[in-house]
Amino acid sequence: MANDPNGPAQVNPSEEAEVWWRNYEAEIHKSVVAAEQHLEVPAGTISSIPYDPDFIATVKVYAVVEPILNDLITSCPPWLRPPQSESEYFRTFVTALNMEGRAGKLKLAEGMVLLTESQIAFIRAVAQVRNRYAHNVKNMHRSLTDILTEEQRNSGRIVEHLTGIKFPLSQSLDPKLRNDLLKRFMYYCLADYLSNALHTLRPPPILEGGLLGMLGTPPPTIEK
Repeated sequence: MANDPNGPAQVNPSEEAEVWWRNYEAEIHKSVVAAEQHLEVPAGTISSIPYDPDFIATVKVYAVVEPILNDLITSCPPWLRPPQSESEYFRTFVTALNMEGRAGKLKLAEGMVLLTESQIAFIRAVAQVRNRYAHNVKNMHRSLTDILTEEQRNSGRIVEHLTGIKFPLSQSLDPKLRNDLLKRFMYYCLADYLSNALHTLRPPPILEGGLLGMLGTPPPTIEK
């Protein structure tokens, strides 16, 4: 930050961007830690994804996405929820559903307005890449970049849906760096999904005074 003796302090754009990025990373970490606690898995299970081999990272992402989606569907609003005596049967039914298909979890979540279009696209992309790894042992050693390059032939926007990256990465980038970027941004999309899902599953308490209290304004009083 540069100080002008004749005016207000000036913020260096690169310094400001660095602060923003540090704050963003902190929010990512907070979402991931909360998800690890919610899923009752050891600390580091999810946060290690950017450093895992590509096939393990992808399978992990899917393994995190699905149970959270199950929780979202089975924790639907009270007016859509089955009676308490049937709730366990409902959870078993939801868990057994396929992810895709006309009667799959994604269609059910979409009909219940539990996910945004970008979240649905992200989950579909994760499932698509995960299937390439999980259903053919020969793919386990292949990079995420290789798998995505092949999948793009039939799904032109799969990189955008999986990572949020809307522009092609420069071919001059070191291949390992390019691959690490794809994996890290897939992890960021996962963290965004987890943050929104956990906010739905565990909404913050309403402050005293209801909505007006949330605004920091005391509720109006009626004088007689």
